[in-house]
Amino acid sequence: MEAVDRVPITFAASVPEVLRADVLAAPHVRRWLEQAAGRFDLRGVAVRDVVFFGRRVGFVLVEADAWHEGRKVPGAALLRGDAVSVLVVLHCPGHAARTILTCEPRLPVACPDLLALPAGMVDGGELVSTALRELGEEVGTDLVVPADRLVALATVWPSPGGCDEAVTLYAVDLEIGEAAVRALDGRRAGNAEEHESIRLRVVALDDLPRIGRTDAKTLLSYHLYRARARGAETGVATGC
Repeated sequence: MEAVDRVPITFAASVPEVLRADVLAAPHVRRWLEQAAGRFDLRGVAVRDVVFFGRRVGFVLVEADAWHEGRKVPGAALLRGDAVSVLVVLHCPGHAARTILTCEPRLPVACPDLLALPAGMVDGGELVSTALRELGEEVGTDLVVPADRLVALATVWPSPGGCDEAVTLYAVDLEIGEAAVRALDGRRAGNAEEHESIRLRVVALDDLPRIGRTDAKTLLSYHLYRARARGAETGVATGC
């Protein structure tokens, strides 16, 4: 019997009984349960709340009775699954390198105009295919990005004290004409079914550390990309 099958799991009354099996079968929930049960003394898990995206299991708030080396550890966790982001570096003759940012409202941080790299949730799919799908939804299908050109910079946990999300950071270098750049800048995009309201911004790549309202994955991707480029120039491995 797998360790996770021995863990008592309870649900708050607000989670409908008919949906509880779907919650436990969701890829990000199942993965977390298996890893937690395999690496901790997991004595019970209470599912406090679930947010559904349509019929899909989205955010799941759990509180676990978990122990490690004989000591109880903090047990609250928001399970939302993994994500990807893509730093698209645009190279156009006569111009310094530029990149594409999304500008959109982000209610959790009360920011109506957050600038950040195109990104999205993995939803149980493959990382590369998710990255390409999100670029198509948030930037446009006219920006052709070959899968074999994507470079994985790193995978990071933005908030491991409270959330399971791991974000894989990708980068890609593209040669592009100035007319295509102008067509991207200011474009409205996003998945209407998911209530995304996005306006694209094309900015100088080296302006990223100074753009103001942004997030960790955007700044980290920039610095990892630059470190990788410096390593390539000097022949020194960067570990990226």
